[in-house]
Amino acid sequence: MDAKWRLDFADASTSGNNAPVNPPGYASLRELGDVGAPAKGKADAPKGGVVAPGGALTSAARQQKAYQFAMSQVQAIGMTGFMMYMAGSGVQIFSMMVVGNGLFQPIKAIASSGKIFEPYADASTDVTGPRALFCAIQLAGLAMALYKLNSMGLLPTHASDWVSGMKPPTPVEHAHGGTTL
Repeated sequence: MDAKWRLDFADASTSGNNAPVNPPGYASLRELGDVGAPAKGKADAPKGGVVAPGGALTSAARQQKAYQFAMSQVQAIGMTGFMMYMAGSGVQIFSMMVVGNGLFQPIKAIASSGKIFEPYADASTDVTGPRALFCAIQLAGLAMALYKLNSMGLLPTHASDWVSGMKPPTPVEHAHGGTTL
């Protein structure tokens, strides 16, 4: 049997240590060398130069995290699109709420994108690319919501939607009856 999956319960009871023991197969973040845990030495440092000597993330790692966050929005936009699909094309309160959420959330996210990417930005990290990607993904979600509004017939895209605002045309010629006076 592999030593990784072998448990020896006698060692835990005789050690006298009351600290909780990690379950089998579990490795803590410090053991894995996570980017958030400060590295103690060269042997403990994660590969790729992710952690600077002071324990802070390097510029490349910050930019990578920013891109990961920007790409995580694809899942949220996809879920909103699926909800709009499931709401149907009828004009009911539920479908209006779903489409309203599909319109409001991307606009709110684009407006607050500066604050969203502040934790990733510092003097040496440029987050313009991840922020532009984030805004492009949100614009795709906004376009999806506008398409849904159009398919529901709520966007004025046809000439018949604007007839009430048009003046009647002036007649070019007049036709009168066949009798003369």
